[in-house]
Amino acid sequence: VAVFALFKRVFMPRFCALGRRLGRSTHGPEWEGENEDRIVKFGEYVYRLIYHSAVSVYGVWYFRNKSWWDRSQGGTENLWIGHPNHPVEPGMSWYYLVQCAYNVDALISLLTLSFTIEPVNPLAYSSALEFLEKEHVVDENQRKQQVLKMMVRSRDQTVLWTPLFQVKWSPARRGDFREMMVHHIVTNTLIFFSSYYRFTRVGSMIFLIHDLSDVPIDMSKLANFVKWKGTTICCFVVMVMTWIVTRLVIFPFVICRSVVTEAHVHMVENGPMDPALHDAYYLMFYMLLAALVFLHVTWFLILLRIGWTLVSKGETHDYSEHKNGEKQKTS
Repeated sequence: VAVFALFKRVFMPRFCALGRRLGRSTHGPEWEGENEDRIVKFGEYVYRLIYHSAVSVYGVWYFRNKSWWDRSQGGTENLWIGHPNHPVEPGMSWYYLVQCAYNVDALISLLTLSFTIEPVNPLAYSSALEFLEKEHVVDENQRKQQVLKMMVRSRDQTVLWTPLFQVKWSPARRGDFREMMVHHIVTNTLIFFSSYYRFTRVGSMIFLIHDLSDVPIDMSKLANFVKWKGTTICCFVVMVMTWIVTRLVIFPFVICRSVVTEAHVHMVENGPMDPALHDAYYLMFYMLLAALVFLHVTWFLILLRIGWTLVSKGETHDYSEHKNGEKQKTS
């Protein structure tokens, strides 16, 4: 996680500068002043694109001959045959370690981009402001005067009323913040428990299909951030096709099907696992995987909404970033 944080600290300003130059060259100098939040997100998605591209290339290369990806060698049955005595090669260990660090950093980044923390001056603010109903005052000045009177009457409690800081939504927050927050929590939980219970094979499959589908997502968002409409449309079409194949077909009907139908057979019925151990954790994994499927469907509905807006209005709106749509640049 520290390595990822250091990488972002060094290169993120350069990525944002690239977005600033592209925006200025495409839309003029006034675009920069009106789209600072968009520039910050551009830098974030350049970083994500580099990561997802690199880890996808490594994953395809490393897992190309693995038996659980090859149906002629048994396919997904090899996820469970021989468990928990699967050898964990150094390549797999590093793959899991890097993925874990990235996802923890992604959770931290989501919180950083979504919230701002502001210090509070106890002499200028009291949380009594939050308890005084606005409809009983004529204007804000009268409201503050009444708060000061309340503070004087109960000065011993004023310190307790006054927080040291305020947490507010950031202008750069995502429109699908709740979905992304749930996704990161579920993903990090799955990473931890799949590593703990040595389910690294199935975990690596989930990693790879997500990374492959994230590449066109990142490219589409980058194109949309600088409003390159033609490039955005091309990337969007590739993104939707990749999303359907990886997250709506392979994930639920190959990986999750194997978890539900093959795991018990090869680990318990024909394997050494104690049925009590299997019964102790299988519901947790089922619920986490079901949550991912639900999120994939939810985001696919957002993609359909984006596509419908594009076809019906000719406008590119990223509803995952802006829940109510984006201001369109008029030419």
